[in-house]
Amino acid sequence: MSIEVAVPVPLRRTFHYAPPPEDPQPQPGARVLVRFAHRKLIGYALSVDAPPPPGVRLSPIIEVIDDAPLFSPTLLAFLRWIAEYYHAPIGEVLRAAHPPGTSGKGVWVLRITKKSRTVKGKLPHALQRALDAIAMAGGALPPEALDPRPSDARLRQWAAEGWIEREQIVEGPKVEVRNERALRATRPPPEAPRGPGGRALKRDEIHAWLALRGCTRTSLIHEAFKNAGPHLRQLIEEGAAVEERVEVLRDPFFGEPVARDTPPTLTAQQRAAVEAISAARGFAGFLLHGVTGSGKTEVYLSVITDALARGLSALVLVPEIALTPQLVRRFRARLGDAIAVLHSGLSAGARFDEWRRIHRGDVRVIIGARSGVFAPVEGLGLIIVDEEHDPSFKQGDGVRYQGRDMALARGLREGAVVVLGSATPSMESVHNVAQGKLQRLLLTERPTQSGLPVVDLVDLRDQPPTPDEPLFSPPLREALTRTLARGEQAILFLNRRGYSNVVLCASCGEVLHCPNCAISMTWHAHNRQLRCHYCDLIRPRPEICPRCRGTKLEIPGQGTERVEESLRRLYPNARVARMDRDTATGRKLETLIAQMREGELDILVGTQMVTKGHDFPKVTCVGVLAADAALKFPDFRSAERTFQLLTQVAGRAGRADRPGRVLIQTWDPQHFCLQSVAAHDTEGFAQQELVWRRVQGYPPFHYAVSFRFQGVDAEEVARLARATTQVIEVAGANDLTWRVRGPAPAPIERLRRRARWAMLLTATHRPILHRLVEAVLTADLDSAGEASLIVDVDPYDFL
Repeated sequence: MSIEVAVPVPLRRTFHYAPPPEDPQPQPGARVLVRFAHRKLIGYALSVDAPPPPGVRLSPIIEVIDDAPLFSPTLLAFLRWIAEYYHAPIGEVLRAAHPPGTSGKGVWVLRITKKSRTVKGKLPHALQRALDAIAMAGGALPPEALDPRPSDARLRQWAAEGWIEREQIVEGPKVEVRNERALRATRPPPEAPRGPGGRALKRDEIHAWLALRGCTRTSLIHEAFKNAGPHLRQLIEEGAAVEERVEVLRDPFFGEPVARDTPPTLTAQQRAAVEAISAARGFAGFLLHGVTGSGKTEVYLSVITDALARGLSALVLVPEIALTPQLVRRFRARLGDAIAVLHSGLSAGARFDEWRRIHRGDVRVIIGARSGVFAPVEGLGLIIVDEEHDPSFKQGDGVRYQGRDMALARGLREGAVVVLGSATPSMESVHNVAQGKLQRLLLTERPTQSGLPVVDLVDLRDQPPTPDEPLFSPPLREALTRTLARGEQAILFLNRRGYSNVVLCASCGEVLHCPNCAISMTWHAHNRQLRCHYCDLIRPRPEICPRCRGTKLEIPGQGTERVEESLRRLYPNARVARMDRDTATGRKLETLIAQMREGELDILVGTQMVTKGHDFPKVTCVGVLAADAALKFPDFRSAERTFQLLTQVAGRAGRADRPGRVLIQTWDPQHFCLQSVAAHDTEGFAQQELVWRRVQGYPPFHYAVSFRFQGVDAEEVARLARATTQVIEVAGANDLTWRVRGPAPAPIERLRRRARWAMLLTATHRPILHRLVEAVLTADLDSAGEASLIVDVDPYDFL
């Protein structure tokens, strides 16, 4: 028998190895070190009793890294299913499910040969310098560490002449368990004072303190006793204490204390939702559809408390890092600090510690972003997906999984209850309710007395902004003025960061585009830079037009930076701040949220970050500056996303005891999406949108896979796209349940210097869809040259 191993390479298959000659046999789910294509890689053992391929001599596993498996059998089977469903390499799926930086990697190094060490006489200067550098590094040095780096041809020549040799070594992990020095008392402290005059010696005080506390980190001892070092050494010399090493967990909460709270009295609708969820046993799916501010989080906390009382664990997924601090604070206030958090805002070390706490079973409540669905939770009884509609639950690169869908799939495998929460449910979830796959629980009212905000559509054709202030219509300016006069807060939403998304020449009309991407560059005034928001290219603003050499370069576009500047000019006494990726990351984001919550700001300007579930009690006015922009995207979900964004940002107003008002500036106030937002009519919007989706053959009625073709050579990309279409047409020739849209150049035809084409494949049944995808992935498409193909099952990004 052989050991089946998944190697983290872009190949959709597994590999077989012989058992290690010395180490014990690995368990399924453990990491192993193997040789792969003349390299050493760390892979994952999948099964230990697999039949070996016939006629193949197996290479043995070099080393078994883990004594215990990283993934339980249930979780390992779930991850294998993910690889199959998304047509992804299983090794890359397993690597995505494990904390980054915790596995070593193979690197090539140069070593000095015996000939080099014994040679007499003068060597060429470049060779001697390289040999000296390798010797100073301890005898092994990566080629790129040589300064200057010799060419590959020169290195091959030196190796052929016997001066150096290449060898691959495995570097240790970048992230490891953090240990700290600690002391433990080995005997009771002296009963009588030993100091002169009957006074206690300081080391005896420390000894008594240690005896009460057990093994204690020296850093804590030094905090409690000044100049404790000499006394600690004396205790160790006397044999009264011994030195040990203890594990120290990195704090995921950044040392921030949170006061405990008291559960409020639930409304009748909240109680009904809690009772329905808590009564479920085994797998069950719920859609908690509650208007903004209706108290969905209180429902989450109540059902988690019930799950914990029954000895079960709970996993909570949130869509954005921007949401995590606020939600974690709420959960800590109710449940204490026995919570693990998993998101990209943590350091790699803190994420590793949190993953290990989960793996050991030290915590039973886990809050994480999209990748939290892979957490090694034991006894999982409840999964909550907050803001389930949010598109950021879809992974945009690598293994392109949908976190919400995988939460349902994992719940099914684990026998856990899954709750999807949203004020604006996705069309997929609405459809699943209609199909009986989810049970809908409604929260139609806010617990406060204010109710939902009044939403006004400002028709810019009738009430356009004035020439002196082109961003704000008269009704919006009046509403802001009155809000500030009452001492209340306002939020302005524009989903476009920077100062202006366009810089153009007033003489010839030339727009300054990114040379790498088919997109205009954005002007950022605060650091006076032109920036591409796709490839991150930064350039200074030119003084003359590159086309006509004119000097009249204008910045007519809009962005959150420009809005902030205009507000400071209009309301010089107002405290204005901006929330977007340029200003709100990490601790800055938490500070901004705290300032808004404490009333230290008057107006907050932001991109979609301001729509993400924030609870600001003093916000009574919300303004949307460009409601029509998202409706024009080449995406069949554009109306759905616009409805969700606008409803969510409108929900920031009037969440406490003061009524809220929302003003939406638009050139098309009769659009059904905007009319539905104004009427708070989620049902009406969903009905009309789903009718259109059914007629057009889009999800959720048809299943979809997108094919993205890219490469440096545009002709090769087009050739690969057409060849893929031909494969699908042949493979599906006798089936009429599928349809291809495209291939055609992508909406953004060039990105990071690579030409791009796109194609959408839809089908009424999943099996035919996956059969056609498999036909493409197994076809011989080498004629396309260097062009590459990306397959995205259940796609969300069509740009």
